Amino acid sequence: MFDSDEDMRILTQTEWFGARDSRFQNDLMTVAVHRTFDSGETLYHHGDQANGIFAVLSGALQITAPADDGREFVLHQDGSGFWIGDLALFSGAKRLVSVVTTQKTRTLFFPGSRVARLVRKNPEYIRDFYALTHENMKTALRIMANLAVTGSEKRLVLRLLHLDEGTLKSDGWIVVSQEELAEMVAVSQPTLHRHLHHLADLGLVELGYGRLRLIDRRKLISNCQS
Repeated sequence: MFDSDEDMRILTQTEWFGARDSRFQNDLMTVAVHRTFDSGETLYHHGDQANGIFAVLSGALQITAPADDGREFVLHQDGSGFWIGDLALFSGAKRLVSVVTTQKTRTLFFPGSRVARLVRKNPEYIRDFYALTHENMKTALRIMANLAVTGSEKRLVLRLLHLDEGTLKSDGWIVVSQEELAEMVAVSQPTLHRHLHHLADLGLVELGYGRLRLIDRRKLISNCQS
C-alpha cells in the first residue's frame, strides 16, 4: 500500500530531498507514479535510454555495471530513500548501470516527460536536480576511493561501514549475500569468508544467512585506522 504522507516522510529524511524547499518537494511529488517490483525485477538495464528517475520507498536495489570483458559486477546496494536515474536523464544519454531489486521494492517513478515539463515551468529547479547528481557522484567517488585502499580486510570494513549507514538494514541487519559483498570489495569469496570470520572472532560483526550486523562501529573504524 502507498500513502502519500508516508512517502513524503520517508523522502524528506534523505539528504538530497530533505534539503530542498517545500515548493520543490510538493511540485515534484505531483508528477510521481507509484511502482512496485518483486525481488529480481529490473528497473532498467545498462544501455537503456533514460526515461525517468526512481526513488526507493522500501526494499532494496542492486547496481551493476559491465567490465571491459562484458561481465557484470555489483557496484553498490541501497534501499529506502535512495534516488537513481538522474544522470542519464538530464544528459539525454543511455543508462550506464543496471538496477535490479534484491527484495520486494516500492518506488516512486518520476517520468522524464513530466520532469521536463516541471523544469520548463520552473527553470530554477534544474539546480535542485543538479544537487541530486552531485549527491550520487559523492557516493560513487566514496566507493571508488574505498576500493583503492590497500588491504582487502580494510576495504571490507570500509564497505561494511558504508552499507551500515544506508537503509538496507532490517532489525539492525545488513541484508547482503557474501557473493555480492565479495564483488563490491573486489576479493574472492574464500578471502571474504576468511575476513568476515576474523571480524566475527574479534566480536566486531555478527554473521547470519545472507545478512550480517555490525556489533561495534567504533572499533571497526579503529581497525581501519590501525
